[in-house]
Amino acid sequence: YGWLWTEARAIAGGLSDRGIRRGDTVAIMLRTERHFFPTFMGALVAGCIPVPLYPPFRADRIEEYVSRQIGILQNAGARVLISFKEVERVAGLLVHQVPSLDAVVRPDTLVAEPSAPVATDASDGALIQYTSGSTGLPKGVYLTHANLLANIRALVQGLEMGSDDVGISWLPLYHDMGLIGAWLGTFY
Repeated sequence: YGWLWTEARAIAGGLSDRGIRRGDTVAIMLRTERHFFPTFMGALVAGCIPVPLYPPFRADRIEEYVSRQIGILQNAGARVLISFKEVERVAGLLVHQVPSLDAVVRPDTLVAEPSAPVATDASDGALIQYTSGSTGLPKGVYLTHANLLANIRALVQGLEMGSDDVGISWLPLYHDMGLIGAWLGTFY
C-alpha cells in the first residue's frame, strides 16, 4: 500500500505539472501490469477521471482499433493518454485526431514531485468505463465515486469477501469486472 500511495502521488504530480486538473479525463491504455495500478490511482489522487482503454493486440485490425479509440477519446474529452513504449507510434496517431488530447505519455515519464490529494466529492466522476463496442460503437458509462463505492460494497457483500480472502482473476484491468470486481473489490 505504501508503494502504491507513493507512486500514485508521483503520477498525480506529473499530471498536475502537465496542467491536468480536477475533473479532467485521463485515458489509460496500459496492459494488465504493475504500472496500471499507480497510474489509475494517480489520476484519482489528482481529482481526474480515468478512462481505461484496451491496448491494441491485433496488427491486422489496427485501423479498426484506432478508429474506435478516436471515438472513445473524443467522447471522453481526454486531455492526456497514458500508454506504454511498444504502442507509442499507434498512440501518437491519436493525438492528431482528438482535439482535446494534449499528449501521449508513459507512466515512467509522467512521474514528478508527489502531489497532495485533490479533494473530491461523492458526486464527482471516478471513472468512465466504455463498453466493448461488439454490437456497435463503444458507449461510456460515467461512474461517480458514490456509484463506484456502492458497486464495490455490493460485490464485497454479495461474495461475502473478507480481509483474509485472496482474489485472483484472468480479467484484464481495462475490463469492468477486472478493474472493479477483481482489483478494486479486493483492494477495498
